[in-house]
Amino acid sequence: MTAPTAYHQIGKFIVYFQHVEAAINEILVLLANADDEAVRILVNELEYSKRLKTADVMLARFVDLQRAPDLSAKVEFHKLMSELGTLGERRNDLVHSKYTQWLNVEGALGLIRRNSKLRGGKGIREEDEEELLPEAFNADFERLDSALQRLEVFRLKVVDWLYPDVQA
Repeated sequence: MTAPTAYHQIGKFIVYFQHVEAAINEILVLLANADDEAVRILVNELEYSKRLKTADVMLARFVDLQRAPDLSAKVEFHKLMSELGTLGERRNDLVHSKYTQWLNVEGALGLIRRNSKLRGGKGIREEDEEELLPEAFNADFERLDSALQRLEVFRLKVVDWLYPDVQA
């Protein structure tokens, strides 16, 4: 098997990120405790950052309504939503950038990512540039994997809170 290219890693990141979005959607559906399809319709109308804020508020409210509120869960979930917001920014940067092939000094093939953003308040256009070899995505994948695992822990907590008398 050949080693993945930077092109491959970008695609893998984008697809893997979709799993994070699906996990957030699943938590929102559980927290709503209503008609799943109606909730999914409403959730799909929210942009990613709004889904994170909505999930954060809904979980906090849900915890507050429990007989024995787990206040640390609210803090942990809020921290996770903030981290997911940062990952969402990374995803947007990757999706909306321009790429050119690049060889580093060792001859390894990579990409140069360029992205420009308008900063209206400052009256300037900022241009970011990043050199990407395939291994440059390892930290991104680790953060996505960690986030997915933590989302699953929260999904299971919500299920336990909803159905405390049901044994697995």
